[in-house]
Amino acid sequence: MKHRVLEDFVASISVISHRSVAHELGLLQEWADARGYSITRFFREDEWNEEEILSADLVIAMGSPHSVATGHVHSSAAREIELMQRRIARKEPLFGICFGAQALAVALGGEVSRRQSANTGFKKITLHGDSIDAGGWALWHEDMVEPSSLQHLSGVEVVGTDAGAVIAFRQGSAWGVQFHPEVEGEGLGRMLSAIGIPESEWKETVESMKADYFRLRDRSFGLFDLVAGEVTP
Repeated sequence: MKHRVLEDFVASISVISHRSVAHELGLLQEWADARGYSITRFFREDEWNEEEILSADLVIAMGSPHSVATGHVHSSAAREIELMQRRIARKEPLFGICFGAQALAVALGGEVSRRQSANTGFKKITLHGDSIDAGGWALWHEDMVEPSSLQHLSGVEVVGTDAGAVIAFRQGSAWGVQFHPEVEGEGLGRMLSAIGIPESEWKETVESMKADYFRLRDRSFGLFDLVAGEVTP
């Protein structure tokens, strides 16, 4: 599997996240530092200057305990979806992680639904092509992008699936992944603790991630290089 690495093309990255949950950049920050890219943070709890966010070479939307699932849409989601639609219309690189991927799916015209049970663990996903690595990746989600909702959308490619859900997809320079490539084991544990999930439910997943740390780091860096490689000079 080959990744198109275009170093020095991404000068700036806008990252949208919460201030104190699913906010750690972890491996993403390590990758940006290694590549010489600058990151500017924008928090969902604050007012945004949308033009400032959109001026970056790459926009990344992180995870959230909020939802864009049908019947469960959080009141704050609309402005993020609208921002993504502006980014998509400009055909400029965009990367959604977990909630960010679900918001991206909705921005493209897809549907997100609430699962009957959460899909969790550090596992390999089923690939539909060879553009990304199968994993393991850290999955922890109760909402899911419906595969059938993306099938009719022009230019949308489903890249990976798991447990009946779309796990990775793209349209042009916009990418979404349901898993968390930005966190290593300890980071995932802190994230899940912050939303009230007891250690007994995530300890095994975290230990598996820790045992696979160096390979996970390489996979994450490869994915970030792929997304950043969508930037054109």
